[in-house]
Amino acid sequence: MERKRHQWRMSSLSLLQGGDMYGLERIAHRGFMVAVLFSASVLLSGCATSFYHSFDPTIAYGGLKSYNWVTPGITGRTGDLVVKNVHYLADQVFEIKGFRKTAENPDMLVSVQYVNEIGMYEYGYQQRMLTIDIQNADSKQLIWRGTATGSISTDAASSDLKNTVQGILAKFPPMK
Repeated sequence: MERKRHQWRMSSLSLLQGGDMYGLERIAHRGFMVAVLFSASVLLSGCATSFYHSFDPTIAYGGLKSYNWVTPGITGRTGDLVVKNVHYLADQVFEIKGFRKTAENPDMLVSVQYVNEIGMYEYGYQQRMLTIDIQNADSKQLIWRGTATGSISTDAASSDLKNTVQGILAKFPPMK
């Protein structure tokens, strides 16, 4: 009994002098490392882009052959470059899929909306959401929507915006 009391006193004294009782420093270090790794995995998974698609199942998408862009007005802001770049990139995807861009009597009207990391239509090179809407040109009814969420770089040197536009339009036209 006296020996255990002596060991406890020595352990207490060791802690006061900066010693490590029962490996508490190792446990604290491991806990810290687990917290750092968990935080990093949450942060990295938050940066991944996710794609969502919705469509009207009653539409005969096979009859749609042409499109034109609906532009909400050019104001000279940085965001207008984002819209222009999305148009440019989506035009390439539409062409590969066999759709023709035309100003006269298009079958579809296509529009772009986005939200930057710092707020809707504000200056910035990171987006958190990009949406491409497709309407029936005659009825003006929304027939398809594709959205990407995540951290999307719009920097001209990055391929992130291109990959995002391709990912959004990958499921257009929808397979029923």
